[in-house]
Amino acid sequence: MKTFTILGTGWLGFELAKAFKDDYLMKVSSRNEEKIKIYEEEGFSSYILNENNLDFLDELLDTNYLFVNFPPSKFDDYLGFLEKIYSHEKIKDIEKIIFISSTSIYPNIEGFFDEDFKIEDSNSKIVFEAENLVLNRSDIIFRVSALVGANRVSGRRLSNKIVEYPKSVINFVHRNDVIDAVKFVILNNIDGIFNLCSKEHPTKEELYSFNSKKFHFDSPIFSDNKEFLNRIIDGSKIEKLGFLYKHNNAFNLI
Repeated sequence: MKTFTILGTGWLGFELAKAFKDDYLMKVSSRNEEKIKIYEEEGFSSYILNENNLDFLDELLDTNYLFVNFPPSKFDDYLGFLEKIYSHEKIKDIEKIIFISSTSIYPNIEGFFDEDFKIEDSNSKIVFEAENLVLNRSDIIFRVSALVGANRVSGRRLSNKIVEYPKSVINFVHRNDVIDAVKFVILNNIDGIFNLCSKEHPTKEELYSFNSKKFHFDSPIFSDNKEFLNRIIDGSKIEKLGFLYKHNNAFNLI
């Protein structure tokens, strides 16, 4: 049985590990001790990995497949941390490396953004720099839109807060579709950069209002600003290779 390592086993990574555990020997990392016990109870080989502790990196990188998914905001030196991983001697022997990026790499302007868009003014400098760092050392880069699914409900964290530009559209992708995309590129031995984003793009006001009623939380307060931003992320490139998004309806995701 082949080995699959997840570096950064959070809300997405943990579900990915559970989805893959029947097909691979799973190795996972966490930045803190508390989650290690939870992962071990699932039968995963679990290791601490953070900026101050890379003692188990050699073991984690002894793998066939590598999935890298760290939130940049959780690190003092995110780029330096990535460089330590990607400069390790075992990286070159891994069959496929999948790096999770974000559609925040595209500028925050009106437009239609696919993978061929030339990025000159990124909305997130750290995401842009991270992609450049790993670009030639990763087989797959997934630029993931806002993640939804399970207990992650769009608008809930904005309850009773002011939302500007409520007529602007939302770009989202369901967690299960990301997991299926990982399976798809491994099964079909696909490489490249891919946006992961649903076809539907409801407005903030439409989706947040709907969810507040469905999940019984106070609605956000929508500003009177009539301006809006049609910033559309195109997630169709992977579909053209045969992938199918199963969760396109923003109003029926849970």
